[in-house]
Amino acid sequence: MSKLFFKIVVTLLFLLPLTIVSQTLDDAFDINTSGVIAERFRMTIIAENLANNMTLKDEETGLPYQKKYLNLVAGEKGVKIDSIGRSTEPFGRYFDPAAPQSDENGYFYVPNVHMPHEMITLKHTEALFDANISAFKLTKAMYQTSIDLLK
Repeated sequence: MSKLFFKIVVTLLFLLPLTIVSQTLDDAFDINTSGVIAERFRMTIIAENLANNMTLKDEETGLPYQKKYLNLVAGEKGVKIDSIGRSTEPFGRYFDPAAPQSDENGYFYVPNVHMPHEMITLKHTEALFDANISAFKLTKAMYQTSIDLLK
């Protein structure tokens, strides 16, 4: 009896117009996809920061490489990449008058990228990426269950 009752309740719940269910699940797919794309792009930015950790002269600015970060904004169907920012943290300063990149006072500057911080950010980004993939898989399972119940 309880199995039959459960089946009736579930069937009634899923007898909502198919377009509403489909639209809701499509929105969930869009949200999950936007999260995956954003975190993948964040990983690219982190990789660039790590690769340029010792770039003493950036071709664009002539200064040491400035750490980049990703600005995200919430949208109706997930997150959107707003911009790529550059850190305003000061560059590291070292005294070595013999170094070819030293200024007139004997100092040279290094990028404001901190390896431990970047690695922690990378692990955090990886966890967010995995969470979005898990949510995507769950949404897919819900979609399949909805289709199976409507058969």
